[in-house]
Amino acid sequence: MPFLVSGNIDLVDRSSLRKLEKHLGIILSPHQYPIEQYNLIRNSLRTKLDSENLIRKMSRRELLSFIYILTQFGDVVQGETPQEYLDVAEIPVVLEWQKGHFMIPYEVLDFLAHSRVFRNQNYLFALIPALPAREKKAWIEWIGAGYEKAFPREINHELYFQCRHLQKPFQGKSLVQEERIRIDQLWAPGKNEIADWFYKGISPFYSAMKELQRAERDPFLLHVLDLIRSGKLVLKRIPEEFGKREQFDLVSTVEGNTPQLRDTVFSWEVQREEREDFLFR
Repeated sequence: MPFLVSGNIDLVDRSSLRKLEKHLGIILSPHQYPIEQYNLIRNSLRTKLDSENLIRKMSRRELLSFIYILTQFGDVVQGETPQEYLDVAEIPVVLEWQKGHFMIPYEVLDFLAHSRVFRNQNYLFALIPALPAREKKAWIEWIGAGYEKAFPREINHELYFQCRHLQKPFQGKSLVQEERIRIDQLWAPGKNEIADWFYKGISPFYSAMKELQRAERDPFLLHVLDLIRSGKLVLKRIPEEFGKREQFDLVSTVEGNTPQLRDTVFSWEVQREEREDFLFR
């Protein structure tokens, strides 16, 4: 998975870090506090980076490489990636943090998540931050990650991390072909007591889905529940109409429709409880 450059500049190759610093007009130093580094990067991204301009300035091969890395949850390993998707030397927000290891840092992903371009196309990294806080907490509890920390950004990163591992066995496949599904098409209001908990606002959607996974007997619906739990299908707010109650659909995510090819597991991913990004503490 990608990680925050802030607090972890010792992990990033110096020449690659310099590429990011030059583009953002900042200097990162190990003598700075991690929160200083984070604020430098965040503030510069707001003033120096425009997601639409970033895309427009890329060549076709660079754009394909950038989009491919996004579909792979923000990082790839050279030996496990088709060569045509590694034209990233001139993309300032893609770092070769170690030789042959490329990533889009979390600071950049957090920034791009606010772009309508990626949210409208249903990228998982952009849809997770848009979920209500209670839904994210219910989802992470359903996954069983045991994540109880308070900051929304941390929960976003943890969900993203967990979804990558949950999605890998699917290899981008599912029995659901629709890009958007109305929840009431799967569980009709008044026909399922557990789903009605969500319709009536008694419980978050992901809490209801957790209970449904224990009670459901229909094989197709159990498959749908697996897709929801892994983030291949995600809750997305329908544009509000005046006088109507807030409504949601399920949408198919870009990452969920793409086979996850990375098999390499980095030591920091395994030892996340021992060494975490500074904002995760």
